[in-house]
Amino acid sequence: MDRTELTDTLREERSSSLKSINADFYHKVEEYITELEEEIAQLKNPRSVEAKILEDELQNATTSVELIFMRRIKKIIGSATTNSFSSKSTIQDIGKLLPQEKVVYEAVLSAINTARREMLEPVINPHISSTGEKGKEHIPIVSTRNRENREANTQKSAGASPELIPVTEIATTGIIPETEEKGEIAKSNINKEFVVVRILENVPTFKAMDNRNYTLCAEDVVALPALNAKGLVKRNVAQVIADN
Repeated sequence: MDRTELTDTLREERSSSLKSINADFYHKVEEYITELEEEIAQLKNPRSVEAKILEDELQNATTSVELIFMRRIKKIIGSATTNSFSSKSTIQDIGKLLPQEKVVYEAVLSAINTARREMLEPVINPHISSTGEKGKEHIPIVSTRNRENREANTQKSAGASPELIPVTEIATTGIIPETEEKGEIAKSNINKEFVVVRILENVPTFKAMDNRNYTLCAEDVVALPALNAKGLVKRNVAQVIADN
């Protein structure tokens, strides 16, 4: 690392797009700054022209790396904000991030998604409530990861709970058995009226198009009415596994 390389990197970061940098970029800058500090400390005359040149170079290096850091963080935050409302892939942008920057990106994206669910969605989707009516939560398909937690939570709920339908049964037959619950819309053919999705984030209790309450957790695999499933996919909180 030298003054020219650092200056070139700073110039590239002035553009609006995120640029790729070497994984050891900050480590090399640290070594470069340390070398300058050592050279200054070894000078016999701290007021000499050489000392002044080295001090200016040190100040320039410190300022440059700070600007590079701030500009990249600003772009990362902007990208996380944009992607939180977009269904487009972010692989290309994420590939340009350093490991520590990926942590920042994911933390910001998660914070935005949480704030959106708690602040924005209750306004634009008032039918989705943060708490459901006690005893009326419905888990139509067993989660591939959270089955034990789901069953424990269901046993604590007051009132009768709909029967959990194994994912393997859906995958094999394509049919969800009818329940005896009065007034329930039969899911006789999953490919016609329902879409099987994997839930990516916890979803508060909401009433779906089949007039049933759903409370979903991350990694659940569930058959939902097509309109509701597509809405969750559009908001990047679900991923389609099977549809029509």
